[in-house]
Amino acid sequence: MRKFTLLGWLLLISFILHSLALTSQVVNIEKKRKGDRDGFAGVIGASFYLIDNGKKILQFRSLVDLQYDHGPHTFLILSDLNLMSVDQENLVNSGFEHFRYNYTVRDSGFLTFELFFQHQYNQIKLLKRRLLVGFGPRFRLVHSNRAHLYIGTLGMYENELLADSLTTRNDLPRLASYLSFDWEITNNVHLNSISYYQPAFTKFGNFRMAMETSLEFKFTNSLSLKIGIQSNYDSKPPEDIQKLFYFWENGLTYHF
Repeated sequence: MRKFTLLGWLLLISFILHSLALTSQVVNIEKKRKGDRDGFAGVIGASFYLIDNGKKILQFRSLVDLQYDHGPHTFLILSDLNLMSVDQENLVNSGFEHFRYNYTVRDSGFLTFELFFQHQYNQIKLLKRRLLVGFGPRFRLVHSNRAHLYIGTLGMYENELLADSLTTRNDLPRLASYLSFDWEITNNVHLNSISYYQPAFTKFGNFRMAMETSLEFKFTNSLSLKIGIQSNYDSKPPEDIQKLFYFWENGLTYHF
């Protein structure tokens, strides 16, 4: 039996964990926002690896993360696609594409209207296809040099196809609400938290929740520690798929 080398195992584990964190049931759009400076901002990239060390490992990822801002108008275009196979067997096949338009009411900054479209799939979670369209208001409740608080309450329509034994199809309206909080507690301590709640309008027992929180401690200009957790809960997941997924991360960074 052919075996992985140490590099192969490390690559496999790292990519799977990274993909699980990126392609949850609820996609975190809040952390993709890039402020309100006019013009383009963002990144576009792609990577491809093919390794043969006894097993053939294929890894592909493409990323589009763009924002265009002009006066009260903001456009977000996002895409994150991930594929990893070992000897032609897919271990990771997931991704999403997202488009969002924001219009901020002039002379207020308090009220913004959002319109979005999203396509999503995730082989691990038996999600063959999910199409979303939503519209609603976003409120800026706190805006200072050290703290920002936003709340969004959007109506959303969901069309979903699962890769379970029944090839289940779901068509239902949902509430897509979120709370985004950013606080620079001191010059050296920074807290960021984003929470999502998405119940079905007709069946509030059918809901999804997601949370991403990080706390960063800056010891010096070069050394910092970041502690973070991401969790996703689906009250009605596909068959044989657990309800709760979470990802815990601790990282020490040294810049020089």
